[in-house]
Amino acid sequence: MTEATPSKQTLRQTYLAARNALSDRPHRSQQILQRLWDWEPFLHAETILCYVAARSEVDTRPLLPELLTTGKRLIIPYCIDDQQLGLFHLTDLSETELGRFGILEPRAELRDSHALSPEVVDLAILPGVAFDASGNRLGHGKGYFDRLLAQLGPETKKCALAFECQIAAEIPTEAHDLPIDTLITEDRLIDCRRSP
Repeated sequence: MTEATPSKQTLRQTYLAARNALSDRPHRSQQILQRLWDWEPFLHAETILCYVAARSEVDTRPLLPELLTTGKRLIIPYCIDDQQLGLFHLTDLSETELGRFGILEPRAELRDSHALSPEVVDLAILPGVAFDASGNRLGHGKGYFDRLLAQLGPETKKCALAFECQIAAEIPTEAHDLPIDTLITEDRLIDCRRSP
């Protein structure tokens, strides 16, 4: 008799608890961001979509002001409604405010003037609750980033940042789930396209 695969909800609870229990998240986040800075596709990307960290996610907030000084085009996501993320070309941190879910988002009055299409993104840096080495991603269950992944151009590199404790042996997938290309943790960089 084979053991049943845990449900996505059970996996979410398990991996969120592990992530929340990390006592040295700031240090680990810093290690992950340094690994990202050293990654060649990151260095060569001109238009970068980067999530803004919430709760116990790998903290990308220190990355934002640094990216703004590089000449790269920085795009941050924001919630349009319960189904969709919008993309905003950020040119200065003063263009943000605390939004839905307590996450920094572009100020509402600026959104239309700085909106961008997902097809222009060279590199998408994505969050998640858990991942496997094949690039399968488990989010919070709302589907925001799943829908965004489907809108990215075919040449867009899809990278996720995660702590080692977020790596699962296997993430259950459905037909609409799209994998990431690369996973960066505090200990390693995983090329998910080469994993079995």
